[in-house]
Amino acid sequence: MARVVVADNDPDALDLLLMDLRLEGHEVHGAPDAARAQLMIEALDPHVAVLDHRMPPGEDGLSLAERLVREHLDLRVLLYTNYQGIDLRLRAAAIDVPLLVKGNLRALRAAVIAP
Repeated sequence: MARVVVADNDPDALDLLLMDLRLEGHEVHGAPDAARAQLMIEALDPHVAVLDHRMPPGEDGLSLAERLVREHLDLRVLLYTNYQGIDLRLRAAAIDVPLLVKGNLRALRAAVIAP
C-alpha cells in the first residue's frame, strides 16, 4: 500500500481522511497546514500527498502542489477540496495534479492507488 501525507486545516476532515485511508491499508500521516505537510514530505518520502486547497492562515494547497511537483518528481500530488473554481482547475491541470471534490472518498481512494 501507499505512504500518504494528508494536509487539511479542518481537524474533523483531517481525522476522517486519516481513518479512511488507514482502513484501506495505507500508512497515513496528517498535517494541519502546508508548512507541516512540507516538513513531513521531506522526512517521510511519501508516495502520495493529499492537499486541501484553502488552509488559512498559511500557504494554500495549490501553491504547495506547484512546488512539490517541481521538487519531488516521484510524488503523486492530489488536491482534495471543496473549491472547484475554473482558475483552480486550470492551474491544477497545468501541473497535472488531479482536483478531487472533497467528500468523494471513493474518488480519493482510487486516486491514491492510481499508477
